[in-house]
Amino acid sequence: MDVRTSSLAAALIRQGWETAHSITAHLDGLSDATPNPDQEAAPYDKYIPINQQRIKRIRKSLAKQGLSPALLAAVRRVKAGTKMLVLNEFWCGDGAQILPVHEAMELISEGKLEVRALMRDEHVDVMDLFLTYGGRAIPKTVLLDEGLQVLGTWGPRPEEAMALVKRIKSDPARAHTYSYEVHKWYTQDKQQNIQAELAVLLGHAQGA
Repeated sequence: MDVRTSSLAAALIRQGWETAHSITAHLDGLSDATPNPDQEAAPYDKYIPINQQRIKRIRKSLAKQGLSPALLAAVRRVKAGTKMLVLNEFWCGDGAQILPVHEAMELISEGKLEVRALMRDEHVDVMDLFLTYGGRAIPKTVLLDEGLQVLGTWGPRPEEAMALVKRIKSDPARAHTYSYEVHKWYTQDKQQNIQAELAVLLGHAQGA
């Protein structure tokens, strides 16, 4: 489906946008979430506590250090009314590493950029518009103009991290370590690749 022209896609995106929570409300919801103890019903909820630690640390770091010069400049150049819709779930480790950057962008945009988050599993019809290699990989960031037309997408993770995961998963002896290795990468990278790639994405929404 071509999300740029399909009337059905446009309707789904609009409905998703209207349903989504603000990025801050989403992250606050993760911070306050209580994992479901029933591992059969919610097998991924066991990751929520570590994600709560991640967003607390990254929010604190971004508040102290600010955004990179490139991303800061890109945010300042966006057209008023620019939007980002991010598909995510509380248990998603990549989301915990990435979404605090989205929140920081909105906070310094002086109202020009609005970011909202939508739960993937409750909105698979929207998710299915933005698959990655045929899969529902998250977090997925959809850049929208004021009229909710798609300008570009990004995710689920930076290219360097994507390559790392692909390399590890291709080795049967190491495949089981990919989660540990990718989060080690995130810790060492300190959100720099995330910021660099989001700056490129925002280039599709530049004002005059």
